Amino acid sequence: MYDNEDQLMHPCSACHGRGGDVDATCPDCGGSGYDPHEDNPFAQCHECYGEGVVTLDICPKCGGSGEVENDDDD
Repeated sequence: MYDNEDQLMHPCSACHGRGGDVDATCPDCGGSGYDPHEDNPFAQCHECYGEGVVTLDICPKCGGSGEVENDDDD
């Protein structure tokens, strides 16, 4: 435990303290579900398979620890 209250560890809001299995917007299609690299405007994204979200094994917010110092929802 820290002396300074601002440095207390809190459960990560992105992964709810799990450290992984976080659903995030697909970085390839930006959440549209369509492949931005295809000429066909209805081509399914190969990263998220048209869902628009991907499941990450390690939470990008807490780095997999499940805790953050100051959990500010951006």
